[in-house]
Amino acid sequence: MDTAILSASAALIGSLIGGVSTFAASWFTQRRMLRTQTIAQHAMQRQALYSDFIVEASKRLTEAWNHQAEGPEVIAGLYSAVARMRLTSSSEIIKRAEQVIRHIIAAYADPNRTFIEFKQHVQDPKLADPLRDFTEACRAELTSLRA
Repeated sequence: MDTAILSASAALIGSLIGGVSTFAASWFTQRRMLRTQTIAQHAMQRQALYSDFIVEASKRLTEAWNHQAEGPEVIAGLYSAVARMRLTSSSEIIKRAEQVIRHIIAAYADPNRTFIEFKQHVQDPKLADPLRDFTEACRAELTSLRA
């Protein structure tokens, strides 16, 4: 075999292998970046949804302390948020959100209370923060998404 053909073939094969390996490395890198961006975007969407739920639940909890509910529409926003959470969140998050809603409904059903009763209620560590379990579950889920 002619040495010129042999060296040209070797150069062509070397270039082909180099090109394929560069393409493969680039493809894997782009795929990994897209996956990372998608996960970060999902985490941000969930965080916004959880924040909306926390804000709405906090408003309803404080309102329930000194008002009776005039109708079920006062918690419609919470049910809407939980329904949106069902699209992406874990069953643990949904379970904790439903506990918060039940707590709010119970608070609306209770007779109106004074600020002094509220102060006593907040001093009880078991009752102080009805959103704690929900927020801790949210933090754990968001942390696991980003890891």
